[in-house]
Amino acid sequence: MKIGVLTHYNVYNMGAQLQLSAMVRYLEDLGHQAIVLTYEKNFDFLKGEKEKNSASLKAVPYYLKHYLVEKGPGLTLFNVRKVRALQAGMKRYTYALFDDHDCDAIVIGSDEVFSIDVGCNRMMYGHGIERWPKIAYAPAFGRTTIELLKEYHCYDLVREGLQKMEFLSSRDVHTQEMIRELTGREAPLVCDPVLLYDGHGFRGTHSAIKEDYLLVYAYDSHMTDPAEIAALKAYAKMHGLKTVSLGTYHGWCDENVVCDAESWYALFGGARCVVTDTFHGSVVAMKNHCNVAVFIRENINAFKLRSLLEETGMADRRLESITVPELERVLSSPIDYAQTDARIAAMAERSGAYLRGALEKFQAERL
Repeated sequence: MKIGVLTHYNVYNMGAQLQLSAMVRYLEDLGHQAIVLTYEKNFDFLKGEKEKNSASLKAVPYYLKHYLVEKGPGLTLFNVRKVRALQAGMKRYTYALFDDHDCDAIVIGSDEVFSIDVGCNRMMYGHGIERWPKIAYAPAFGRTTIELLKEYHCYDLVREGLQKMEFLSSRDVHTQEMIRELTGREAPLVCDPVLLYDGHGFRGTHSAIKEDYLLVYAYDSHMTDPAEIAALKAYAKMHGLKTVSLGTYHGWCDENVVCDAESWYALFGGARCVVTDTFHGSVVAMKNHCNVAVFIRENINAFKLRSLLEETGMADRRLESITVPELERVLSSPIDYAQTDARIAAMAERSGAYLRGALEKFQAERL
């Protein structure tokens, strides 16, 4: 079948790009043709974010104007190069408008497609795409709550759309609870596409960085606190490691590496250890069997990251703070990756069965 993928396709974010790549490759491995569905993302609730978050060259003037003076030429030039790298990686996809295509079904997700943090995208809840059968695969609400939906007058729109969706699942417990409250339906937990897909098609190697390195992955607005920086640098020095920021810019690191999403995945594999405060940074570290320490920031990703660590049996990799004693405590502890791999394999089997079963149902209905 020809399957439309409706997700955050054109964003300035390594994790979003990687989960899209994983979903497309997984569908292709099943014998389907995957089409990335395009749309104009809504930013009504957070003005100024449209250009900043775009992975197109339209973002370049934004960074030149808003970053060059405020944050310096290093970050500005890095982000311009990153946009170009992401654009190059996106050329492998086939695209069509979300409401004007000849797909047989639509997969909505993964990632925070149900979030209204910056704006409400009606098509993510099935509005405007009623004539196609739909599968919500591993969607997440992110920080969006019932109260926020009501505050922004989106509650009825979201509830009515989700109630009509043929297949509903969730990527984390918070999303599962939101769907239950909105629709009365049980949305099974399924794993992110990066955990679902075995990664065999991701290209790139980790030979680009020669020295032993501590890999840092955090958005450039995080891990900027002087105390956190001092702790990370001190830990790296104590262990003879180079500090490398991969895919985002941190001027305090020894090296900042520009890459596309699939190369980003591969470069985790060469790290002596990884410190991250993101969902997909944690996922990719697990997939590459990295010695990882995870810091959860309550104001950005607590729901989904806590759920991920619990589901994978990696809750003991959580840092209480980014300090040298905490880094030593977590990174000196061995990881039982046999147990984690078994959990991920079980998640992937259950999740794959959900997705394949929904697609097979749609295919049977076409015959």
